[in-house]
Amino acid sequence: MDKKYIVTAHEYPEQLKRLIDRLKDEKSSFYIHIDLKSDLSHFTSLIKYKNVSFIEDRVDCIWGDLSQVIATINLLKVATKDMTNNSKVIFLSGQDYPIKSLEHIDYYLDSHKEYDFIDYDMSPIPKDSDIYRTRVKKYKINLSSQREDFVIVDSILSFNLSNLKNIIHLLGNNKIKLKDFFILFNIKRKSIFKEHYKGTNWFCFNLTTVEKIMKYVNQNKEKLFAYYKYTLCADEQIFHTILNEIMKKDKTIKLKPNIHFVDWSKKNVPLPVTFSKKDLDLLLNQPEHKLFARKFCLDMDSEILDLIDKNIVEQKTQY
Repeated sequence: MDKKYIVTAHEYPEQLKRLIDRLKDEKSSFYIHIDLKSDLSHFTSLIKYKNVSFIEDRVDCIWGDLSQVIATINLLKVATKDMTNNSKVIFLSGQDYPIKSLEHIDYYLDSHKEYDFIDYDMSPIPKDSDIYRTRVKKYKINLSSQREDFVIVDSILSFNLSNLKNIIHLLGNNKIKLKDFFILFNIKRKSIFKEHYKGTNWFCFNLTTVEKIMKYVNQNKEKLFAYYKYTLCADEQIFHTILNEIMKKDKTIKLKPNIHFVDWSKKNVPLPVTFSKKDLDLLLNQPEHKLFARKFCLDMDSEILDLIDKNIVEQKTQY
């Protein structure tokens, strides 16, 4: 089975190289999107492999924003040109790392070739929930491209005085662009779907599923992008909701949980957890379908990656 890795990164070129070195084999190709804010040469001067492509269509990626989705779509456009019916596309970040051997990764993906992998809540976002109000009904307005520099507001015509004062204050301080300001004059934000779904943005898809998603995006691109431009964490909703729409008519798509392990459970630390050597046992004892973990940072703890490599090499797998 061919593995087409699509990767988004914005820093740590050495760590990205290590990820690729750990995964590269004759069955693997890598397609990399480097954030437009980052210096591409820092990556291209270090990573020079025939099976690695740095895509040209780069965007300024903003946390929890449609720009993350556009970067992913740009990667899929390039990766699918080289895919076959025996390919899987695996979406990673530059701070991911495998926690299983290449042998196990190949075995698991090949033995589940009919499945696609994504964390996907089969129930829609409840319409009476705070998540629905925040991510579906309200508008997310970016104040800059910096992480979490945005506001969540209602329509100007929502008859919410506090909301109106907030918008006027931001406009008066040149925080809101005029084009975004005029969007807020809709009586209410109109959802383009009857139901919305969410989950983590990492996935592993078969070629046929990628083609169906890309076809849907291309046919509905204008309204999708216009809506999700003002959606908080669009990258955690758009593919899940599109999949649900496709699966209403197409019963051939079969889903399993994502192949990533991400720890959101620890207290009093930035989330998701940045793993260290203290987490080795936790990482190595993940179930067979958890092939990758995120996130890691060489500047904080490089020893954890050495320990993972050592233990994986010593694994005696029998398939």
